[in-house]
Amino acid sequence: MSRITHMFEEVKEQADLLTQGAKDIEQQVKDLVAKYPSLKKTNKIFIVGCGDSYYAGIACQQLLYKYLGISVEVYQALEFSRYAYETCDENSVVLAVSNSGMVARTVECALRAKEMGALALGITSNKQSPLAQMSRDIIEIKIPPVVGLVPGTRSYAGSMVSLAIFGFVLAEELGRISEAGKEEALAYLGKVGTIMRDTVENNFDQISKYVNEYVGPGKEVSIYHVLGSGPNYATAQFGTMKLLEAAGFESIPQGIEEWAHSQYFVTHKGSHVIFILPKGRAYDRALEVMQAVKVVDGKVIVIAEEDDEEVKKYANFVWTIKGESIREEFTPFVYAVPLEILSFLMAKALDKNPMDFDEKPWKKAENFRQIFKSNIVSMEKLEQ
Repeated sequence: MSRITHMFEEVKEQADLLTQGAKDIEQQVKDLVAKYPSLKKTNKIFIVGCGDSYYAGIACQQLLYKYLGISVEVYQALEFSRYAYETCDENSVVLAVSNSGMVARTVECALRAKEMGALALGITSNKQSPLAQMSRDIIEIKIPPVVGLVPGTRSYAGSMVSLAIFGFVLAEELGRISEAGKEEALAYLGKVGTIMRDTVENNFDQISKYVNEYVGPGKEVSIYHVLGSGPNYATAQFGTMKLLEAAGFESIPQGIEEWAHSQYFVTHKGSHVIFILPKGRAYDRALEVMQAVKVVDGKVIVIAEEDDEEVKKYANFVWTIKGESIREEFTPFVYAVPLEILSFLMAKALDKNPMDFDEKPWKKAENFRQIFKSNIVSMEKLEQ
């Protein structure tokens, strides 16, 4: 089985983390609350990470704020470990997210949190990792090991599930929701997992048809702009990352509003603009922006609910979310799926290996050097 095929297997299996893995994470968070009474005094949460882990934080920011009602800030690891750490204190929790637990900048965030007296909790699938050792404690994402290096999808879903359940359990402990409210949230997460699985099946054929028509030498698409707002700004970032990693295809993530102020001016016939569009707070604005894409001769692809008739007035293609309408703060779990399928199918169509590491091992070596082997700097040294 090729590495790109392993990627699609992950896409199909990631829903299991929502439907089957939630109870284990719930118990881990309950144990943390019992072990660290300071969690009940939390007045600010920082979520930090790089790449997909950072996007998972953006995806869950609105959800955590809704359930907890306290400040939730999300930072790229470097921005926190070198700058924003100054605003955290002993009543803060720093959730340092890294599936591998090897990312030096995220490890540095855990160190910085400890130096500031905050509670540093790692979210990782590697409990022997540097992040696990540097953090005060961890939430372990229990996912099967990946064969080879493939663009992560299960790891992204696992990070989001861990963040969401951390929020549900802590919200109950802080008295923000009742036990029944927590159970309802967990059950809803499982329902979203079912929609996620159905969405994989619902989209494969229609995205395959699109790829066959538009992707490849001499065919129309030359660049993607991937647009989202609110929690799905994260989905735009994550989807772009998968297109880059799996297919090596040029893609630009952007906020729906900001596209109108920037990429609008360089959109042309080969530009395909993907809107991640649940029926949420940015919906009306997105309908306006879609019309601008058509004016400058781009094509509009919309990821939307299957019964959304309004978007069909403006879209060239609609990739549908199967099932009932999803609460907006939960939509990143599902709305990433069509982008994952697109990335997989484009890699096959373009005959690409993920990250281009097989053909260029030096490129892998340099990537690992700069991400995993970077120097970790203490606060004392940083502030000299």
